[in-house]
Parts: sequence; C-alpha cells; structure tokens
Amino acid sequence: MSDKNKRISALFGFILLLAVEIIIGKFAHGFLRAYGGDVLVIPLIYCLVRMFYVRHAVWLPAAVGGLGILAEVLQYFNLCGLLGISKGSLLGILLGSSADFADILCYAAGTLLIYAAEWIILKIWGRCDE
Repeated sequence: MSDKNKRISALFGFILLLAVEIIIGKFAHGFLRAYGGDVLVIPLIYCLVRMFYVRHAVWLPAAVGGLGILAEVLQYFNLCGLLGISKGSLLGILLGSSADFADILCYAAGTLLIYAAEWIILKIWGRCDE
C-alpha cells in the first residue's frame, strides 16, 4: 500500500471516528456517553497521527495511549489551575479539568482496540509496509 493510500485510509478513519465522537457527545446517554467517547478518543488521535506518520510502528498505539494517560495525570495535578487557564476556554476544554481513573481504563481499552484493529488488518492484508 502506498504512503498516499495509507494517509487517505487514516483520514477516512479520523473522519469516521470524529463523526462517531460528535454523535456520542450530542445524542448518547448513560454508559455510552460516559465511557464510549473516552475509548474512541485514542483511536481518533491515532488516526490523526497516522496521517502524518505512515510507517508501521509497534510503539505508536502505546505512545498515543500514553498521551491520554499523561493528560489525566496533568488533570489530577490541576494543570489548568496552575497555569491560570480558564476551564471554559478552548485550551481548558482540551486539557480537561477533572481526573478520573475510569478515563485511564478507557484510554487503555482504546489502545487495545488499535492493536486489535492493526492485528486484524495485518492478518487480512498482510504487512502494510511492503
């Protein structure tokens, strides 16, 4: 698969996951609203990264999952408050304001989802870097 096709596939995945995230945020309730978006945000960010980094890298899903966990740690230490960032500002919303251990579990599930998807893709289509 060419680099161009990999970028297009990643863009398609990003758009699809972004649409699902928006639908969850707008219409979902209960368990799906509380946890579904948190699980899918890691694959969403992964697809964004894959638009620019097309080489296969076993470490990349873990790095993106680690980024989510880092965000939770920063929320735990109230980074927004320490930097004087308003919780209602765009940066405050992106950084988040409340840490929750359940979010870390959701990010881990999202990371495992990426590894599972890559395993399935490699099993069906073979090695993508060739």
